[in-house]
Amino acid sequence: MDRAKVMREVRGWTLTILAVLAFRTFLYEAVYIPSGSMLPTLEIGDYVIVEKWAYGARLPFTPTAQATWATPKRGDIVVLLAPPGNPRDDDLIKRVVAVGGDTVEIVDGHLVLNGQPVPRERIAGSCSYWDRPEGSGWREEPCVDAVEQLGPHRYHTYCTPYQECGDVPPQKVPEGTVWLAGDHRDHSADSRVFGPVPVGRIKGRAWIALASWGPGGPRWNRLFHFVNH
Repeated sequence: MDRAKVMREVRGWTLTILAVLAFRTFLYEAVYIPSGSMLPTLEIGDYVIVEKWAYGARLPFTPTAQATWATPKRGDIVVLLAPPGNPRDDDLIKRVVAVGGDTVEIVDGHLVLNGQPVPRERIAGSCSYWDRPEGSGWREEPCVDAVEQLGPHRYHTYCTPYQECGDVPPQKVPEGTVWLAGDHRDHSADSRVFGPVPVGRIKGRAWIALASWGPGGPRWNRLFHFVNH
């Protein structure tokens, strides 16, 4: 093989690798959902495509965005870099429930924004979901189901039966930050634990569940399921 042909092949592979890296760094990335903190919107075992260009751009291995052209809205599901001091260094996925300048409060799992309860409707009837705690297998758990309306976003939230769903006293969200919560209000480490999150630490917006695996195998009804609605 002559030198010119070798160089052409090396150049071709190099450009391909750079294109893949650029695509994953600046455009889209698939993330795996390992826990039930965003149930029922996101299921354990979902593979979710994240729009990394939705709010801005960052270089790899940097803690904040180098350029921003949009800000997260109330109700958006976002992926963020793990907050400092988080015991696990994994990225997190949560819902934006308040933005800079808002006053947020939670009363027994019921979101109160700027002094007004967010519209919420309890769903009658039985409710259960499949959980997979770290280090153990699948098991079915009971829940209390409600539908919450935050701006254009209408979504279900879960709480655990027979116990309070958790309170947060009123707190002002600083400008340049967002306040995050999991849709499963009893099983989420979110801004109730680590406080408001700087917008620059948000990597992107969840878009679509590309595939999903549950206790019975593939969840065919989750294929190409839009999650940010």
